[in-house]
Amino acid sequence: MSTPRTLTLPDGVHPVTLETERGSFATLTAVPSIGTPLGTVLLVPGWTGSKEDFTPLVDHLCRYGWRTVAVDQRGQYETAGPADRAAYSLAELGADVVAMSKALGGFSQLVGHSFGGLVAREAVLTDASVFSTISLLCSGPGAFTDEATLQSLQMLAYGLDNLPIEQVYDLKLDHDSKAPGYVAPPEDVAAFLRKRFTSNVPLSLAEITRRLTDAEDKTDQLAKTSVRKQVLYGATDDGWPIPAQQAMAAALGVEAEVIPDAGHSPAIDQPAKTARMLVDFFHDYPTLRTV
Repeated sequence: MSTPRTLTLPDGVHPVTLETERGSFATLTAVPSIGTPLGTVLLVPGWTGSKEDFTPLVDHLCRYGWRTVAVDQRGQYETAGPADRAAYSLAELGADVVAMSKALGGFSQLVGHSFGGLVAREAVLTDASVFSTISLLCSGPGAFTDEATLQSLQMLAYGLDNLPIEQVYDLKLDHDSKAPGYVAPPEDVAAFLRKRFTSNVPLSLAEITRRLTDAEDKTDQLAKTSVRKQVLYGATDDGWPIPAQQAMAAALGVEAEVIPDAGHSPAIDQPAKTARMLVDFFHDYPTLRTV
């Protein structure tokens, strides 16, 4: 779970509803105030996350000249979602991201954080023509494999199916707070984290949790697409094992990039460095496409 350090939006970052052929999605959007944007960056958040996980990164990328859009996926925080398990397959979530890119004019620079990386990959495999690049940020090749993580995820999904979501959050917080190194967030941030978790469609969060236990490794399929690829992670990332991320990068034919002084949430830990690494990758392209 990413923890924003502040809930204050920078001056140029605004809540905007993105209308697509697959429905409406809550976003945080920033558009350069001077000149024509170099293109569009589309940011997809991870498990238990939301668009707010990217707030400082949205601001930094916009300052580099990019229209930047961070989204809530279907059923996630401020985006509605149906009470239908089938609606939360990776195929459905990926199709949403394709629709988002089309609504934004296509040719998006796609960034998926953590679970959002699995969704971003699915989007590219669904329709590579609407993306210029894909950046997998602290993401992995497929489902987690270690037994302790799998058991924890399975228990959480079971709880979401059988208990009020508020009770599930309280149980999860009690568990997480006992972990070594846990630091309680400021009161306003703690209130936001509870509100965000409990605002999820419970069925959505349960099914997304299950995708972390059963997602297929489609790295080889992604490697065959023409979309340019980037793999980057925080130096102390504790999500997918770093060797697994390095192996994924190698299979994609790229070298994994390390974000110094960052953990599993570089967009919060080191937004300026993360933005610079993304922008350097975006600009390493024969022709920049504009919107």
